[in-house]
Amino acid sequence: MIEIREATVEDIPAIVHVHVNVDWDTYFPLFGAAAYRLTAAESGDRWRRALEGGGLLLVACGRGAIVGLGHACADRIDALYILPAYHRQGIGKAMFARLLRFLRERGVSEARFDVVAVNAAAIAFYRAQGAREVGRCVNRDPRGDTEDLIFAVPTAKQGGQTPRGNV
Repeated sequence: MIEIREATVEDIPAIVHVHVNVDWDTYFPLFGAAAYRLTAAESGDRWRRALEGGGLLLVACGRGAIVGLGHACADRIDALYILPAYHRQGIGKAMFARLLRFLRERGVSEARFDVVAVNAAAIAFYRAQGAREVGRCVNRDPRGDTEDLIFAVPTAKQGGQTPRGNV
């Protein structure tokens, strides 16, 4: 059974482990030698700031370990990372729904997020959740610039029903 809960500062080492590994497992096949490996320090700084920033940082826990994370703040979903061994089990869908519900409860009617344009698996996932492409941008990052697609998704489905997000 997978539990999705709000992260705590004590979770940061495990969050860093998931973030660094999933980031590499995702982007190395897409970018090869141009891929940049996140450091634990960079990742840890990001998630400490996220916990202090007034958004929602979620973790998915299974078998006593953190297997995924998601983050939303302001009107954006900033992250959704699931370890590959836990893909296609509904965890990403449940976390995404919970992040959307969080934003809706704060008066946001449409969430925005960016996806690297060559990440076909992520694009397919988000489209299946009802997201639509609304633009493109260049993501300027110390790790290297990427072309990103900008997506938008309603925080509530038509008729006012929010995705439930249960695993």
